Amino acid sequence: MENNKKYINLYFGDDDFSMAEEMKKEKDLFKKRGDEMNIITIDWKDQSVSQGEKIGKLQEALMGTSLFSSDKLVIIKNSLFSASKKSKEITESEENIKDAVSDLILKYFGNIQAGIKLFFLEENLDKRKKVYKELLKMEKSGAATIKEFTMPLNFQFDNWIKNRVEKQKGKITREVVNALAISLGKGFAQKDKSGKIVQSYNLWEASNEIEKLISYCGESEIGVEDIKLLVKSKVDMNVFNLIDSIGAKNRAKAVMILNKQIEEGLNENYILTMLVYQFRNLIKIKSLLEQGLPKQEIVSQTKLHPFVVQKSIGQCRNFNLENLKLIYKKLFDADLAIKTGKINPNLALDLLVVSMV
Repeated sequence: MENNKKYINLYFGDDDFSMAEEMKKEKDLFKKRGDEMNIITIDWKDQSVSQGEKIGKLQEALMGTSLFSSDKLVIIKNSLFSASKKSKEITESEENIKDAVSDLILKYFGNIQAGIKLFFLEENLDKRKKVYKELLKMEKSGAATIKEFTMPLNFQFDNWIKNRVEKQKGKITREVVNALAISLGKGFAQKDKSGKIVQSYNLWEASNEIEKLISYCGESEIGVEDIKLLVKSKVDMNVFNLIDSIGAKNRAKAVMILNKQIEEGLNENYILTMLVYQFRNLIKIKSLLEQGLPKQEIVSQTKLHPFVVQKSIGQCRNFNLENLKLIYKKLFDADLAIKTGKINPNLALDLLVVSMV
């Protein structure tokens, strides 16, 4: 077993970008010393290949031998560990296939070949699976590696951006890193239907934007103006400006900002969603302010970006808590009316803004 140390690996987590980069390194390393034809990838989410073909390919990869070389890099994706909700639609045939795959892998664990480097790649883990439990034992004995890849959150995302820029020979200050992180959506996480927190940014997009900025700036330092020019921000400052106008009871300015957004092509549902998001934040922050909590504690409790909290604290001065709740109800009613076709979205927003001022 000692000769096979680290020849079996389980990578999992929600950071598929870093996982993909790690696997690219493994593939490049293998290509330098082995035949590229012996890199075998089996993805259980690939609908273009039948389940039977996948099992056959897996069996050949783990049990078969090559005429010219025994060295293989085998990558098994989304096979056994994915935690999924119970469904009545799962057939007996599918359960049999899962059992067959599990048995095949467990059999291989009993006779590991030194020439095969095996990777399991999973987004979620069901730790009740036999294969996972066996891998856990193997990791404890030093015969396998289990590594979790997690999305960098909050200030970790800032660090990720800075490191990414420097790795690609770009130049950027901490202040500009913060501006880029906010533009990419830091601090605007939302819950999906299952209650899971989903970030507004992803590292694939962030990497592309960084490459674009470095290409544009060359040897010059990336600045805030470069970000405004090249990066489509997920933080719409016009929403803050609109709420400022509502809070200041400046109806004319509020209507002007709203009309300008619509003229620029912004979808009415997007504008309403951003208003709902920010007024929800204002209710949370106003409540915490009334409890006497300082800014840093509010940032900690709400998990919002300090920039968003700072802007919101300023806006909270123009509203009392009951007023904020009343506005939030109006937003909810407008959203329902639009979705049920009772009112034109453009007219609904106009009436909504006028009623809030």
